[in-house]
Amino acid sequence: MSLPEPRLVDPAAVPSLRWGILGPGWIADQFASTVRANTNQRVVAVASQTPGRAQAFASAHAIAFALSSYHELVARDDVDAVYVANLPSGHHDAAMLAIDAGKHVLIEKPLTQVIAQAQAIFARATERHVLAMEAMWTRYLPQVDVARQLLDAGAIGEPRLVLADFCQDNRSLERMWRKGDGSPLWDMGIYPIALCQMVFGEPDVLDVRAIVRDDGIDAETTSYLEYASGARATFTVSGVVDAPQHALIAGDAGVIEFGQPFFAPSSVGLAGHGFNSPMSYWVDESGIRGHGGLAYQVNAFADYVGRGLLESPLQPHEDSLACLRVVSALARRFGLNGA
Repeated sequence: MSLPEPRLVDPAAVPSLRWGILGPGWIADQFASTVRANTNQRVVAVASQTPGRAQAFASAHAIAFALSSYHELVARDDVDAVYVANLPSGHHDAAMLAIDAGKHVLIEKPLTQVIAQAQAIFARATERHVLAMEAMWTRYLPQVDVARQLLDAGAIGEPRLVLADFCQDNRSLERMWRKGDGSPLWDMGIYPIALCQMVFGEPDVLDVRAIVRDDGIDAETTSYLEYASGARATFTVSGVVDAPQHALIAGDAGVIEFGQPFFAPSSVGLAGHGFNSPMSYWVDESGIRGHGGLAYQVNAFADYVGRGLLESPLQPHEDSLACLRVVSALARRFGLNGA
């Protein structure tokens, strides 16, 4: 059984936008590296509120302008789009600053940890006629497009079950253990939640079992979601142990299984109905690995800008808001307030 080829954006066929980066941390480093290696986009400016940080980042990535003010960056005429990569607690203010300056914005996930702030970002962007997109990069990966085509073609019948795990020992990652700037559920759990949203939409019933630290932050969670159709999803997120990062979508006529890690460039397999049914695979042989896969969302973003779109067809504003509603509801179950 042959699987379809992914429908990818040609980097040479989209506008070459001039990007500014707000918040030159680890994820911004990955972003700048893959933009340079795998796209025709250009990072022209970076800003940090920490003295010396923008200059060091600019030197590492051959970026022309290193600034100490977010205001100064968004005011530049040679910046078309802004990548908001600072801490989640600062996403709202940084995104609104860029939008009010007339810039398109790609905002790291989670978009915010306050739903009203996310709604305000999208409303303001629509009002100012600029694209605002959450950086849920998994939606744009090749293997996810193959899976999307299989689902649309009914290759596994009616989807009935999603199983996923994202377990990584992040105890040394200080940011993840500060309220307002992370927690494993908010930072890592948003990936399986976004997968469930893509397949099933928003759940009607949810529950969670959590291991919670003394400070109230989740160390590990296992969540259960149930949908009006009777479909279910279960996923485990741990910030204290490593485990294979797998995901699958099971239907009444077959199963789609992603390679590991499911949230980065890997592979996808399709098996038919029945015990031990053979699986056919599509394997990503591009050589782009890990967070190099951020390039796919950047190319898609430029495509949307070129087409005059105000939201992503693959992750509409409502999908981002729905994912935030789910993670917020799960967090409230064990007393963690994302705000």
